[in-house]
Amino acid sequence: MPDYKAMYYHLAGRMATAIDALEATTNALVNITEKLKLAQQTTEEMFISAPDDQEDTLDDVSK
Repeated sequence: MPDYKAMYYHLAGRMATAIDALEATTNALVNITEKLKLAQQTTEEMFISAPDDQEDTLDDVSK
């Protein structure tokens, strides 16, 4: 006769392990996404706040 209680506990343990792994992966993806967003914002701010003098410098170099 199969031991249903043991099978249940085995399945519950495996599910808990899978859920822990999924949560860890999700948290890692959230952290990576936040870092990428911050990098994008920083880059946009650098381009937006850059003085227009840089364009003149590039024009002088090409002459």
